[in-house]
Amino acid sequence: MSRACIATALTALAFLAPAARAADAQGLPNVIEGFYPTQLAAGQTNVLHLGIPGRGEVTGVEIAPSAGMTVKDIKKGDVREGSLFWDVTIDVAADAMPGNRTIVAIAPAGRTAPRPIAVYTHVPKISDVKIVSAQVNQPTLQVQFAMNETPNDIGAAPYVWFFLGCGSEPESGVVKGKLANGVVTAAIPNPRTQMKPFALQPSARCDLELRASDSKMADSNSIKTAVDFK
Repeated sequence: MSRACIATALTALAFLAPAARAADAQGLPNVIEGFYPTQLAAGQTNVLHLGIPGRGEVTGVEIAPSAGMTVKDIKKGDVREGSLFWDVTIDVAADAMPGNRTIVAIAPAGRTAPRPIAVYTHVPKISDVKIVSAQVNQPTLQVQFAMNETPNDIGAAPYVWFFLGCGSEPESGVVKGKLANGVVTAAIPNPRTQMKPFALQPSARCDLELRASDSKMADSNSIKTAVDFK
């Protein structure tokens, strides 16, 4: 899959839920361009990754209605898809009302436009990720991981979202997985097949981050692993 195809899939399925990219002349954010996971889970400590264009400092995050929401920490993350990501830790009470809310990031120059975010009472969980096959010259790498949810709303073909970094800004996108007996298998595009021949060195290591969405588009946790291409 080409970079363009990956970007199209990413946009169409709202991985980063793109809004109009906007920042003032000093690079201070006035829009949350996207975030993942795309929801908050009740009764859990959630880490949201907010993508905000520009390099202005984020000093606060507000969620409304605020009942049951506690913002515990905000840290500057890395740059992905041209946006600076901020890692925001939010405690959500077990009795927090499920449903739609809004999220706003606060900077010294002002506030971002509100974005919708939902609270779910249950979300899927993924674990035990394994690299089944990773060949330098193959168009995809094969992965599998366990996925469970109660009640079972996963569906037969959950979306699998990925960041794959091989020494530069990560490739990102989404593919359809296949669920059987609690295990999801997926084929992820290999960005190394698009590199120049001199870059295709044996035993190259890349960093892979995965998450998955159930049939209601509720996001799982994220999980990271290393990929050693042969």
